[in-house]
Amino acid sequence: MVRRIVTIDTTDGKSFALSDQILDTPLIDPARPGFKRQRVWLTQSTPAKIDHIEDVDAKSHMLKPPKGGSMFHFYTFPPDKSWISTITAQQVRSYYQALGLLQASLYQDGVKHPYYQKVKSLDLCVVLKGEITLILDKTEVHLKKNDSIVQRGTAHAWSNRSDEECIIAISSHDAKE
Repeated sequence: MVRRIVTIDTTDGKSFALSDQILDTPLIDPARPGFKRQRVWLTQSTPAKIDHIEDVDAKSHMLKPPKGGSMFHFYTFPPDKSWISTITAQQVRSYYQALGLLQASLYQDGVKHPYYQKVKSLDLCVVLKGEITLILDKTEVHLKKNDSIVQRGTAHAWSNRSDEECIIAISSHDAKE
């Protein structure tokens, strides 16, 4: 569960907390028990409109931010060993189909990780809890709590090789080459 406080200014310029709520409607992946992706916020454009509330739930299962927009999520990655030996290509395909971005999946025989993907976005990531390995084409980077990643539209996967869940906050922004 994620607590989200949204602030705004009144017409006379005074700030206040417009809402304070617990978000508990994560996207899950049945093939990876324990995996969760909780949407916190969505913007439709840059610069973002700050004078009203946008409907963050309308596109809660998008993997890529809207054109010119951004998304903020908390991801929970369970240990790979709890699911990786039973995953099938169809289950991976179903996950990406549910996100409306089947072309993001790079899964095929011999790939380094079933959820290897490529999305044209700039992702600013911070590991909040646990450890995880960022898998790239030519290298792997082990990350732990408080490590940050600037993921610039590259092919990648997140592999949790530990015994504990890993939580990462990711702010994704529409990007171009």
